Amino acid sequence: MKTILLSNGQALKLTFEETRKQFFPMIKKTIKQTNSKFVFNIIDEEDFSQELEIELWRAYEDYDFNYGTCFSTYLYYKLKKGVRNVTYSRYTLKNKNNGISSIDAPIDDKDLKLIDILPTIDYSLNNLVSNELIEIILENTPPKDRDALQVILDRETFSVSKYATKHQISRQAANQRIVKLRTQLQKVISETYLHSN
Repeated sequence: MKTILLSNGQALKLTFEETRKQFFPMIKKTIKQTNSKFVFNIIDEEDFSQELEIELWRAYEDYDFNYGTCFSTYLYYKLKKGVRNVTYSRYTLKNKNNGISSIDAPIDDKDLKLIDILPTIDYSLNNLVSNELIEIILENTPPKDRDALQVILDRETFSVSKYATKHQISRQAANQRIVKLRTQLQKVISETYLHSN
């Protein structure tokens, strides 16, 4: 039995089962919110629930009332990790739909890479929570590199040639900038999204 601090300031001594009963609606809400971001291939609720219940157990085991943190706040970050684990496995393990094994693996015979098609993920691949990825990408792209990012994300609308013309540099120099930014972003995505535990 552990002392659990609720968001209303009340501290209760609860067993794990009592804690589970109290916070299971939070798990259900997390599943619903995550699945609403997928257009197709939503994650099986039973599997998803099992993963998040493991995180609930870990939260209960690790929680320390003496730090003064509400259990719901502590649990929120554990559930976020559970969501990441579930969505990560959807596109890092090869599967019958598209065979993608990593963020920079070619996905067709034209060397098209996952990072090249991030804006269309929600509609075509549906294998990850792309909003979180886009947020990470934007946070790690300085304003001066936003044009280069536009080329990476939407080459049809904003080509390397257009970028070179706009910045009055050679196509080769433009390509180097874009490749450099893509490499930086792949590293950031790998460290903050794919390998975050």
